[in-house]
Amino acid sequence: MTNIHVCTAQESQYVDMEICKQPRTEVAKKATTRMVVESLVDQLLASNLISNERLFDQIFYNKDIIWIQNESFNGHLFAKANITDQLKTKTNDFMMYMPTNPIVYEVNGEHYHLITRIDSTRAKPNLERLSQVPKAILSAARVNDLLCSIVMRFYETYLEDLSTSDEAKQENAKLINFVEREFKQFLQAVSELNDYHLNWHPRGNGHELLLELIDNLQLLKSRPGKVIIDFSNAHGYIVVEPSYRFIKQDGETVQAL
Repeated sequence: MTNIHVCTAQESQYVDMEICKQPRTEVAKKATTRMVVESLVDQLLASNLISNERLFDQIFYNKDIIWIQNESFNGHLFAKANITDQLKTKTNDFMMYMPTNPIVYEVNGEHYHLITRIDSTRAKPNLERLSQVPKAILSAARVNDLLCSIVMRFYETYLEDLSTSDEAKQENAKLINFVEREFKQFLQAVSELNDYHLNWHPRGNGHELLLELIDNLQLLKSRPGKVIIDFSNAHGYIVVEPSYRFIKQDGETVQAL
């Protein structure tokens, strides 16, 4: 990844926070493990399907996804830039967020760093983690667990935001059914992958297969207005809508442009 710059704020009457990825040049030669997380974060931002505020609160800065803690200092998928040097292991000073050439996102003018100490492609994802009480750690994130948690929370948030009222549920019924079905199929596929690969042994390809499952998700590749063929219906199709279309601000329903 070279000289990446991403800046998103939803193009609607919805007043959203601004999240801008700052330009940087990737210099590491073997950064593929953390780069898949970075790529997924950028994909969610670029999708424009969920408000940036919801992405930040539910995924980027949420202890359910990951919770890095050292005494009174806390970090998540994102951590505030001014405290990242405090989020390191006590025995060998391994940094959880890159100390030099960090991956920086500007959130409403404040800089945050993306977690970069990510490894353990051999560890299978825990599909129950989002339903468990979050626990603080001060160690490397497990990439498969992190990827699945991000994807799962994205689907949960999107579905929740599409269903903010009876009116929204009715208007989005076909879309909701499609997304629920794709989400269920993803969970089932990951569960089968977990069973098949047992302990995700070193010579296994579980990580690569998980990346393929994520890459094949129609919702994650969509943008507002995209038409998706619904293969459960021979003549059906789905129009993807931004989930913030019916979010209320200041007591008024917001319609996306």
